[in-house]
Amino acid sequence: MKKSIILILVLTGLFFSNGIKAQENPHEKGLEAITVDAIKAQLEFLASDWTEGRETGTRGIFMAGDYVASMFKFSGVPGGGDIGRTAGRRMMMPREMPAQPERTYFQNFTLLQTLPGGQSNLSVQVDEREFMFQDNIDYTLRASSSASISAELVFIGYGIVSEDFGINELSGADLSGKVAVRLSGLPGMGDEESAMNKKLMEDRMAAFQLMRNKDSKLEEMGALAVIEISPGTGTGNMQGEYIDDMDMSPNESSRNAAFTRLSLDEEDPSPEMITVNAGPKLVEAILKNSMIDIDKYAKDAANELGKFKPVAIPDTRVNINTEVKKRRVRVRNVIAMIEGKKKDEFVVIGAHMDHMGMSGGRIWNGADDNASGTVGVMTIARAFKATGVQPERTVLFCAWTGEEKGLLGSEYFSRNPTFSSMDNCKFYINFDMIARDTDRDEEGVNVGVTYNSNYPEILDMCKRNVTDYGLKMNYEYRGQENPRGGSDYTAFTENGVPVIAFMAAMHPDYHTPNDEVEFVNWEKMLDIIKLGFLNLWEVANKE
Repeated sequence: MKKSIILILVLTGLFFSNGIKAQENPHEKGLEAITVDAIKAQLEFLASDWTEGRETGTRGIFMAGDYVASMFKFSGVPGGGDIGRTAGRRMMMPREMPAQPERTYFQNFTLLQTLPGGQSNLSVQVDEREFMFQDNIDYTLRASSSASISAELVFIGYGIVSEDFGINELSGADLSGKVAVRLSGLPGMGDEESAMNKKLMEDRMAAFQLMRNKDSKLEEMGALAVIEISPGTGTGNMQGEYIDDMDMSPNESSRNAAFTRLSLDEEDPSPEMITVNAGPKLVEAILKNSMIDIDKYAKDAANELGKFKPVAIPDTRVNINTEVKKRRVRVRNVIAMIEGKKKDEFVVIGAHMDHMGMSGGRIWNGADDNASGTVGVMTIARAFKATGVQPERTVLFCAWTGEEKGLLGSEYFSRNPTFSSMDNCKFYINFDMIARDTDRDEEGVNVGVTYNSNYPEILDMCKRNVTDYGLKMNYEYRGQENPRGGSDYTAFTENGVPVIAFMAAMHPDYHTPNDEVEFVNWEKMLDIIKLGFLNLWEVANKE
């Protein structure tokens, strides 16, 4: 009898202690809402062909935005966007306005789109002869504004400058008022066994940053334009349009997102450098008076990119005239909000929902980049609502547009926050590509975490949550005093907001049509979302 009484008392004690624990830890309820089935269901639609690659300003991303907003609404999380506008693309008429307007899920704004003007001329003067070339036959051209230039040429190899890799191909170059002639891509690309490919692929993110910075270095040195040459280019593999895509769907056009440029409408953008992709006839004319063997240079550079001095191409000039048109394009961020007890203080979690759109009859679905991060934001919004507790600070859940066009959605928000002011933004968490593995991550456990090193408590918080909740990933922490890069946390860093950014891998399918749901590492994605939730819950509720 005594044993029975003791057993009852023990069980009763456990029951009440568990009940108290549940009350003291509402975020445990939130964690229960983060499941593999939940993220699969959302990702499989957001990265499906129905959303047409989610290119900014297109029908596909409007459909994606409607879906994200509907998921926020389904989870019971109110809108955090504009006041007095509809949930769709149509503006509310005054007679439709409710007596007490509420925030919708959309922050509407416009971007300026740069389009080819149909007038582009390019010629090359060699000695006293002039050779004329045709747009979209002998070359393709990108420009952000109308321009007319005539300049000498300088060959700069691949145009790489990197202290990390010990490479500087621009050393001693005089590019002011000149046109740079450059090999496209990186040395060793396409040859996995080459020494440079192996070196560069040790850190895909660093190699990607090399590519992103190539133009900015030339602009800093005063180059007027750059002519890109692909080694081994012949007429058989030149860029061109499909006459017949062999696809019956009129939605899958042969548009190329890379040639659609967008910029914020709030200011006149500074003119970007003209970029020309050269075909074989143009390459022959440009190099006619030089001793440069492009194929040999590429082969030598693939094995070792040694000391190189830029080479001026003698007695040769290029003349370029181009016109562009611009138009305004309506776009929107999707924002949900849970109001906190401290109404003026807010924290933000965000991910960009846009991707590359459609090209050549193929849809670039961007399952990892960045449908995965967007699903993370939606799932964490639902988890916050599942806690049943009002946070101390207001929490904003944001799906940005225009990241692939230059971090435009997050930049617009930082200039025009829908709630309070950026001075009251206390923290930002960014999800970008949280669902894949690198080819070297055989166990599928590595996750990159970038954070403000001058806020060491961020690192302490992450490590504690990983340990306390048994999260299985190998989190690689990269502290920087002011983290900046090719993702949306940059806009917050520039406003003095401490940030933490999650990225699982820079994989071979990045920015290709092969970034599909079938390659997702669901356990890794789940682990990252759980850690993001735990961190956001903590900063939303602690001093």
